[in-house]
Amino acid sequence: MGRFQGGGYAGIAQDLADFPFIKCLGLSSYPYLGGFADPESVPLDYYARLRTESVRPVLVVEGGWTSTSLGALASSPVEQARYLAYQGRLLDSARAIAVFQLTFADLDLAALNLPPGSGLPLFAHLGVVDSALRAKPALAAWDEVFARPFTP
Repeated sequence: MGRFQGGGYAGIAQDLADFPFIKCLGLSSYPYLGGFADPESVPLDYYARLRTESVRPVLVVEGGWTSTSLGALASSPVEQARYLAYQGRLLDSARAIAVFQLTFADLDLAALNLPPGSGLPLFAHLGVVDSALRAKPALAAWDEVFARPFTP
């Protein structure tokens, strides 16, 4: 769903042909890793464009936006909160049926013995609370999206 290949959106026709039995389109979405510098630069049809190729329901099964900077990647807790609020609009645009927040708390990287070059730090700060369970700005944004009534 991002821009790792440098060519933009390539469509899902091959995926639909390879997996004709799927009932839903489950998305893994980490736009900050796909080249988007800030949440609002993610196109509003980022998820919705899938609906032009399939009538299957859309749901985000994993994803998020980091709350820290790492190497050339620049982010912050406020930017993460902006993404979670904006993701509500992305989900609405696609008429998504669900979204899952897999990591409630950030990972405590200091407690892990990671090998050099591990990719885990890229995903360690996706929680809506930090590793000591203190609320980050993202918690309020998540709570606001989560509190919305489900309208199928």
